[in-house]
Amino acid sequence: MKRMLTAALVGAFVSGFVPVSSAQACDGNCPKGKVPHAEAPRAATPRREAPSQGPADAKVTVEVWSDFECPFCSKGSATLKQLREKYGDRIRVVFRHSPLPFHENARLAASASMAAAEQGRFWEYHDALFQQQKELDRASLVKLAKKLKLDVERFERTLDSGAYNNYLDAEVVEARQRGVAGTPTFFINDTPLVGARPVEQFVEAIDAELAR
Repeated sequence: MKRMLTAALVGAFVSGFVPVSSAQACDGNCPKGKVPHAEAPRAATPRREAPSQGPADAKVTVEVWSDFECPFCSKGSATLKQLREKYGDRIRVVFRHSPLPFHENARLAASASMAAAEQGRFWEYHDALFQQQKELDRASLVKLAKKLKLDVERFERTLDSGAYNNYLDAEVVEARQRGVAGTPTFFINDTPLVGARPVEQFVEAIDAELAR
C-alpha cells in the first residue's frame, strides 16, 4: 500500500500544465495560480537513461524532479548529499529534469547538465550549477565546463545542437502525466515528498522502505 505523507501538495492544471508556488516548492517569484484539483504525484519506474547514483537494484530509489534555477531545489540537492553520505549504496538517486517555464535559464542549464553527462560528469556539473544559480547564461555554462576540465568543444557542440531537446520535452510530458507540479518533487519508492523538506522526513521514509 502506498504511504502518502500529509504535507500539502502544490500544482495546478489550467489550460495545460501551470506550476504554482508554495512555501516549500519553487520560489517566491513563482506565479500564483488557482488550484481546481490537486492530487498526490504518482510514482513510476524512472527512465533508464536518467542520470543516477547508486546501484540499479538498490532496495530504495530516491527520484528527484528538479530545476537548476529553483532555490528550493538547491536545498533539496544538499539533502540528497546527506542521504548519500548516510545510506551509501543502499539507495539509488535518480535525477529528473523539470525546468519551469518562468525560469529563464533553467532549460538551458538542464541541457548543459546532460552535455556534461555525456562526458561522465553529470553530478559534478549538477553540484556546480546549484552553487552558481544566478549565473546560468550560456557563457557561464561554458565557463563552468572549462573549470571542470570537460572537453569544451564537445560540450559546446552538444549544447548548441539541441541534442537533448527531445529528452527534455519527454521529461516535461512525463512530469505533467505524473502530477509533478512543483519543484523539487521527490519519490522515495512510491512515497512522494514535495518541497525542500527536513532531512528527517526523508530518513523516516527511507528507513521504512529498507525495513520492508
